[in-house]
Amino acid sequence: MEMDQAVRDCLLNVISGLEQWGNELGEPPALLRQGHMQFVRLLMLEGKEAPIDLPSLIQLLQKPAEEWGISVAGIYPQEAPLLIPDLGLSPDACEFKFMYDSPEEAQTQEIVAILRYCRGTMPMLEEKYRKLRAFLITNPVISAYRLMEFGLELKDTELMKSLSRCYVEITDDLERYRICPRCGWTLEFRNNHWQCGTEDLCGKIASRGELKRWETPEPMHRLRYGIYRYTMLPGLAELATKDWLTKKGYKVTLFPQVDRFDLAVELDTHILYLDMKDFKHPLHLANFFNKMQPHQLEKYRDPHVYIVIPKYRTKIYPGYSRLVTQALMAHASHLKVINEQDVQKHLAGGATKR
Repeated sequence: MEMDQAVRDCLLNVISGLEQWGNELGEPPALLRQGHMQFVRLLMLEGKEAPIDLPSLIQLLQKPAEEWGISVAGIYPQEAPLLIPDLGLSPDACEFKFMYDSPEEAQTQEIVAILRYCRGTMPMLEEKYRKLRAFLITNPVISAYRLMEFGLELKDTELMKSLSRCYVEITDDLERYRICPRCGWTLEFRNNHWQCGTEDLCGKIASRGELKRWETPEPMHRLRYGIYRYTMLPGLAELATKDWLTKKGYKVTLFPQVDRFDLAVELDTHILYLDMKDFKHPLHLANFFNKMQPHQLEKYRDPHVYIVIPKYRTKIYPGYSRLVTQALMAHASHLKVINEQDVQKHLAGGATKR
């Protein structure tokens, strides 16, 4: 376990250092040098040749992790590199850093603050939370006027401030963006093609056709990257599942008990709770749960609570849910991880609506 922690700390320092270096060109940051030295020590403990300078390290990190020479099993996807030439940090590296920094919430600080505020107010602000979350999912890019208008609709000064912090202004850069036809966020032209976010999930699961741009004189804002990635993208799957179940005649509640779960489906004998999780690699999702304390996982002991993997993830990575289950540690082994298709088959075939 100590060696695993040493590997995690090393990778986090390398990734964070490379991120800093990319934002502030100049001398390599101390964090990157520290991570480099940790990497060298880990290789020396294995009796293997180590990259003695940063260019050698950067070249090595462009290879799959299984070729680095250190043991990353159960920590980082072995088939994934840490760096991609001409692009920078790989999607797996970004997700590793995000999860390592905030293992309790796959969100950004803005969403966590909204969640805590709505739960901490008596009575809890369940309906306002539901309204705000749905707004974020369906408005990835928005005019300053509409953002202010919706903020006023919330009739809560604190929530209005939190809402504004979920977005950043992109007016001056609007010309270099295009509208993602799948999710509505911004496409950027990188490495000779248009890309939605670091992973370009939308490009992998939907064709684009002719791209459009925003034609407006108004100031425009877009969701911060972390909210786009960990709230909006999985939120699209949550809304789609809710719509599908509602059309089938089920009574479905979105974000019940102020986001204790994502969906609650009422049946004759019980309520089925669904928690949709969207991580690029099964190992990242397993580690998300493995880092939690046992008391944080108690809600998943209910026999009618399921962790659901969106269809597009299992399409890209067959066997996703099985691999997550295999990678869970003992204190998380009671979690029931299933594919979105399996939930729909179960409800459509055997459950009775309320």
